[in-house]
Amino acid sequence: MSTTDPFTLRLPGWLCDSFDLARVIANEHRSRGRTTGVCRFDKFEMRSHERAFVKAVLARRSNLWLFRTNQRRSCGDFIAIDMSSSRRVDRRAYVMELKTGDPLVTGGARLQCAQYRVAVNELVARDLLADGSPVELLYGDNAAVLTHLGG
Repeated sequence: MSTTDPFTLRLPGWLCDSFDLARVIANEHRSRGRTTGVCRFDKFEMRSHERAFVKAVLARRSNLWLFRTNQRRSCGDFIAIDMSSSRRVDRRAYVMELKTGDPLVTGGARLQCAQYRVAVNELVARDLLADGSPVELLYGDNAAVLTHLGG
């Protein structure tokens, strides 16, 4: 098995009803098998405001696939992919760093997102995005980010 920790963990829609991150991680281990490293709970756990954000996104935006990013890898808090298009190159990815009380800022990679491109490339390798897919960096409060996502 690879010793490299994954950068992303897909958050399924059922989390908005029953938030069980340990179950998500266990399911990820079964589905990915021996192709990637182990998702460890301590690298993907969330605070209460982050769990509330996840529930809101999953409940309001069925076109978005939401991923928790590895919190030890400087690649943001979450990545969302707009799956509305069947063409990978036309799918937009949103790399999000949540900052309670801060206004929305788009663009400009900050230290918290210094490795976001590696996380996006992991999603390209999983055939969810293409190399040329648009990527938008978002920093701000949960509500501001959710509004920007159309939720």
